[in-house]
Amino acid sequence: MVLTSQVYKMQTESFKSVHFKFQGDALLMKNASDSTGNVIEFITSPNNPDGLFKKLVLQGLSVNAIYDHAYYWPHFSAIPAQADGDVMIFIISKLTSHAGSRFG
Repeated sequence: MVLTSQVYKMQTESFKSVHFKFQGDALLMKNASDSTGNVIEFITSPNNPDGLFKKLVLQGLSVNAIYDHAYYWPHFSAIPAQADGDVMIFIISKLTSHAGSRFG
């Protein structure tokens, strides 16, 4: 499992799964020579606090993406493009003022 936001490290390890292992930053894994196997990449887009729209870093048939669109609300922010991902999560943390819990 790779990601661009470090908040997922603790959440990934809390499952204590033998099937998933936290691998760190997707940008670092992109250039790794041992990047074989199935990969789940989490993308927080738009990112908080800079509001930048993030894209999938890793490519290939073994890469699956989960987009965390906690701040992808058209009535709160400008949406420049249609959302299209393998899995997209929309949570209400922005409305309920607990943005620290991005996944759930």
